[in-house]
Amino acid sequence: ISALPSPAPERHPARRRERPATMQKSHSEPFLHPKNSKVGSATGFIVVAGTIMARPHGKRNNMTAPVRFDAVSEAQHHFREVPHCYASMDRKPLTAYNPNAPRSRLALEDAPVPLKNASAIEFRDPHCVHKRRFVTTQKNHYTGETADLRSNPGMIAESTRVKRMLAEK
Repeated sequence: ISALPSPAPERHPARRRERPATMQKSHSEPFLHPKNSKVGSATGFIVVAGTIMARPHGKRNNMTAPVRFDAVSEAQHHFREVPHCYASMDRKPLTAYNPNAPRSRLALEDAPVPLKNASAIEFRDPHCVHKRRFVTTQKNHYTGETADLRSNPGMIAESTRVKRMLAEK
């Protein structure tokens, strides 16, 4: 058994060209095809030093099209537009497992729609006491007493000290 194929019949004897030696293919000579080999597992078979060897398939060309960037950022992943889903709905879209996925949640009632001209803003603090909010300094310290006609500064100072002590309690 040789590695050279039989010569092709000449069409034009004047233009005879030498053809390079080619390897044998599995379909060209059936006696080279090993028994129990898988179909398509090799492109052909060659004989090297009396041993039959399979010819491997050629390398694939992966440069057919440029690779596009298909990834998404973390923010885009979490805030993407998703259809409204809930646990008991029919024909939910399949998604990867996520314990907080909207498709696993129970259906919620719609939020109440406010009246057309109603405002939901409240200008109050529940922890703030408004009982004496707008009391001025004059109202805090004016008690309605008659004018003090005393001229002794010690006596005036003592009565003022007592009034302040009572107001701070």
